[in-house]
Amino acid sequence: MTTGHIVVTAGAVFAISSCSGDINPRTVEGFYAHDTRFLSTFLVSIQGHFPHSVGANQLDHSLASFYTSPHDLRRLPAAAISMVRDRYVSHGLHEDISIVNHSTKTRHLHLEIVFDADFADIFEVRLGTVRKAGQITVEPREGQHLCLVYRRGNFHRETWISFSRQPLIQGRTAIFDIILQPKETWKTCVTVLPVLDTLPPSMKCVETVLGPPFGAYHRQKRPSPSVLQGPERRHPIESPPRLLTDQANLQQVYNQAIADLRSLCIEYIHGHYILAAGFPWFMTVFGRDSIITAIQTKLLGPELLLGTLHTLASLQATGCDEFREAEPGKIPHEVRKGELSALKEVPHACYYGSVDATPLFLSLIWEAYQWTGDQELLRQFLPAIEAALQWIDRFGDIDGDGFVEYRQHTRHGLRNQGWKDSNDSISFSDGRLAQGPTALAEVQGYVYQAKRRMAMAYQMLGDSARAESLEQAALQLQQSFNQAFWMPEQDFYAAALDGRKQRVDSITSNIGQCLWSGIIDPERAQKVVQRLMAPDMFSGWGIRTLSTEMPRYSPLSYHNGSVWPHDNSLIAAGMARYGFTKEASEIAYAILEAATLFPDCRLPELFAGYPRREHSFPVPYPAANAPQAWACGTIIYLLETLLGVSPTGDRLLHEVIPGGPQLSLIGVPYRGTQRTL
Repeated sequence: MTTGHIVVTAGAVFAISSCSGDINPRTVEGFYAHDTRFLSTFLVSIQGHFPHSVGANQLDHSLASFYTSPHDLRRLPAAAISMVRDRYVSHGLHEDISIVNHSTKTRHLHLEIVFDADFADIFEVRLGTVRKAGQITVEPREGQHLCLVYRRGNFHRETWISFSRQPLIQGRTAIFDIILQPKETWKTCVTVLPVLDTLPPSMKCVETVLGPPFGAYHRQKRPSPSVLQGPERRHPIESPPRLLTDQANLQQVYNQAIADLRSLCIEYIHGHYILAAGFPWFMTVFGRDSIITAIQTKLLGPELLLGTLHTLASLQATGCDEFREAEPGKIPHEVRKGELSALKEVPHACYYGSVDATPLFLSLIWEAYQWTGDQELLRQFLPAIEAALQWIDRFGDIDGDGFVEYRQHTRHGLRNQGWKDSNDSISFSDGRLAQGPTALAEVQGYVYQAKRRMAMAYQMLGDSARAESLEQAALQLQQSFNQAFWMPEQDFYAAALDGRKQRVDSITSNIGQCLWSGIIDPERAQKVVQRLMAPDMFSGWGIRTLSTEMPRYSPLSYHNGSVWPHDNSLIAAGMARYGFTKEASEIAYAILEAATLFPDCRLPELFAGYPRREHSFPVPYPAANAPQAWACGTIIYLLETLLGVSPTGDRLLHEVIPGGPQLSLIGVPYRGTQRTL
């Protein structure tokens, strides 16, 4: 995708088009729903020519307007005719096409709308390898003007297209011959519905949602999500806390993060929202990403904590499946509904190749309890808690040494299964790649955090013996970790232990997340913080994933030298946890300032690791997703760190880190009340 695209999205349903509103074939453009492209072509022409864009207005994440005029000015004067396309996405796509005759003459217009659907799996689109093995046909359907059908084995998808006016249908083209009187407006509505396993509900006209396209509605005003979605689709981030600050740019960064989080919400199971990982390639459930973002954004309220908890618990594995890397109690990594997953060409129908989602799931349960004060929640999820704890001890610890490791089960699975999941992300200081099974440093921290929190949960539920057992297991893990991972010659911790229990001695940001979980020996915390803030790690815009002194470092590497905002948000919170508030605030303000320098004040998934002293702006990473859930969540979590928020029973304590701008959040939902921080 490029900046020349306009996107409208409603979670897992979205459209990517050119600035004219057209969806051009053989590009990434399209109308997508649940990992399938249901429209690969949507072209509107007048008099045989494609109108050119005059401008486009993104009214909301789910709504955009496209303004065009005829391209061939010799045949049709530019001032005579204009066309506006108002597009709205919900569970389908609806578009109002309005053509206005501005002249004093009657105009005879020939309008053609060309459709096509390749039904490509989003994996194919991302890799640029769309080759369909099934059959695409045009078939009649009651109430529809055009229906495109794809079948391959048991995989079946349909695209239904209908109009408010009767067109002439020729193949995959809808034709309208229009007579426009002077100053007259002609309009038709186009509805595109993706058909998966069940029939979709009907779509509302944009005019119904917003008011007449040329009426009293002010296009500069962004409609609220409740207006767009209706009471039956009430959004979990309906009324976020109000940020008060004397920094206008920070206000804009916060507002953009809220808007983007809204756009990423999906309702995977009825009544429970979870955040998709990122646009455009990850608009689905990702265990790790969804959990971390829910934790990052708890200041917005408990709805995402609870929705994520319910969704992932419903997907928790109950048996072993090597192809999907499933084991009893394990929390999924990624869930897909496209053709490749449905026909088991890839394991992603529900893929479990993540070593960290399961312990993070346990921390999520504690966060949800802490924010709601609902002990019944702990009882409700006790089977899921016990299954996850058993997975950690039985399947997570592959060789019985007390550490949780991962290994790649099949050629379809991921080689690396922590958050740095690219093939070359775990390497030694001489550049050699680590061979598994691999025990990541931050994962041991997640397990430590999970067991300590579940010890408190069992204590609260009256099971003192189980609570004591978990507490002792956590303390033993902490002791073992600080012995096995500490590198005295580096005054730092190893990124991992490889399959031979050798310390993977590269200097990485992973250790910053060990501060977040609390597994690091307090006596060594200062050395860790100092190393992370050294110039080879801290770029001035944030902590790099890998030190510039390592042979695999590149500022433009995905995981070996770039800066990831979410990583920095956890590191900053970890530093504050150990009392290093000065360093925590330095990271926080660096990331927040970086956000102001990206288009729309939107933090991307990651950015390049070039040093700030040599570059006056954060250099973009070419293929970064934006918006990305945990990059959006970073803004909220950094504010939580800067405000010094500390939930203690029914009290929500806070102690602002001094030295920064004015910060206050009004209307923070906590245990059924609204708080001001």
